[in-house]
Amino acid sequence: MTEAELVFHKKKKKKNKKQLLEAVPEPDNPPETTTTGVDSHKKHKHKKKKTKSEKDDCGPVEGQCDTREGQNKKKMKHDAENVSVTQEAADAAAPQEREVKKKKKKMRIEEPDRPGENPEAEAALTAVQTNLEPVPQKRVKRKAKVRKTHTQPAADTHSPTDARLHPDDVPKAPVLDIDDAIRQEILEFMPHFTFRHVDTVKNVIRYDLPRFRVYKKQGIPLRTGWLTAAENKQLKQNVKDFLAVSGIGSEFKLFRPQRFPDEMVTIRRLKRKFNFVRSLCAGIPRSWISIMKRARNFCNRENYLGRFTEDENKVLKELYALHGSNWTTIADKMGRSCSAVQSRFGLMSEVYGPWSEAEFKVLLTCLHQQLLKRAEPGGEGGDGSAVIQKMDLYKKLPWRRVAKQIKTRSWMQCRDKWMKYLMGKMKTGGKIHGRKNIEGQIQLIKAINEMAVEESGDIVWDDLTHLFGNTPPDYLQKRFYQLKVTYIPDWNRKSFCDIIDFLYEKTLPKLEEDLKGCKDDDDDEPAELRQSYKLSEIFPNL
Repeated sequence: MTEAELVFHKKKKKKNKKQLLEAVPEPDNPPETTTTGVDSHKKHKHKKKKTKSEKDDCGPVEGQCDTREGQNKKKMKHDAENVSVTQEAADAAAPQEREVKKKKKKMRIEEPDRPGENPEAEAALTAVQTNLEPVPQKRVKRKAKVRKTHTQPAADTHSPTDARLHPDDVPKAPVLDIDDAIRQEILEFMPHFTFRHVDTVKNVIRYDLPRFRVYKKQGIPLRTGWLTAAENKQLKQNVKDFLAVSGIGSEFKLFRPQRFPDEMVTIRRLKRKFNFVRSLCAGIPRSWISIMKRARNFCNRENYLGRFTEDENKVLKELYALHGSNWTTIADKMGRSCSAVQSRFGLMSEVYGPWSEAEFKVLLTCLHQQLLKRAEPGGEGGDGSAVIQKMDLYKKLPWRRVAKQIKTRSWMQCRDKWMKYLMGKMKTGGKIHGRKNIEGQIQLIKAINEMAVEESGDIVWDDLTHLFGNTPPDYLQKRFYQLKVTYIPDWNRKSFCDIIDFLYEKTLPKLEEDLKGCKDDDDDEPAELRQSYKLSEIFPNL
């Protein structure tokens, strides 16, 4: 604010005061009033206190000043006059207040001075604006905070030295503080365990380590993979026993309490009271998380609702467009399990039938980029001579990411197409037909029988890829399935051990008889055992 404006406001203030004083009629003892009349009552009292000290010099007025009753009447008279004066002053000052507010707002927009930079101007401004209410302090602080946040450089929020990028500063770091003895003990029982989450490590120490120590003393080995028939039977019995002890109504309530909001708190309290996890894992030499997943699957009635209808497929697409990959919400809305909904969506695609050249080219390009990360340089010639191990050609490939790039095929279709293509590139020894086919079936039955496993999940298919000439494991599993379907009646009602016994005792002699009457193939070539391939052999046109 300039000095000229300050002088102008001072003169206008004095002029307004003078006009107000001339307009108000003077009473017997007129009190001092401001332009707004807000503090006139307080100043009148102050004036009265001063005149009270000079009471001795004043004579009695009509016999009223020397008594208490007269003083009270005089006080009431002055109060009534004061109220009339303040009301008239406020009405007269209202237009001036609005005018000063407008000027103040205009000055604040044109010259946003910061507090403390010009104290003289601030003092003058407060003198002119005595009839205005002060700006709330909270509003000033809020503006200052906003101003500070806007003045911060944007580089601080995206700095490469952000604490979130340092593993030592992550809140989950306390997991690193566990004893070395416990860490080594966990790795002894679970060699591939990763110490990533605090809750996971705590649950392993709470539920797994005590059981694993007992199994170690008893000489019982820990198992991975699919549960055996005996383990499934034990797990069902554990669930049944817990339901009888806790009093929970059904298996579905036990594993999906969120579907029953009225009983959810009671169900969870009973599960904590009767040690649900320990009761569920009793007698099963596996990790608690694998046991829990298996129990959730076979105890969830929503896993056995049959095939998806066309209407359900449409609803699934609509819900995925709304909720994305939030499978729990989608499953609740459809009345299906999370695994069923997720698996069905992964198999859905817009195109069926033979692959076009453009689709197949995109598939090979995506997989070539993924396999380049796994390959090792194997000589001169650039990427074409890079060497990759046999298992890296089909193990743990990101099929869902590949399917997103192709856009027209599901991840299962992409995987099946790649396995068929890989079969032709990896196989050695010519075509598998005639005598070679029968020999491969005989060797497959003998190899599985010699493994002496109790479940199909325990078969190491990677050790059998040489039987048909360096084929992928998927090919061997398909051939084993063909043997079951072709030679064993009602194979789906038999256990794995019964299937192997039937193949070895009844099917194997028939195949050996067929082999004797089979002629030698003209294009029979010796199968070459290989553990690695060049990428130029797998992708000759890239």
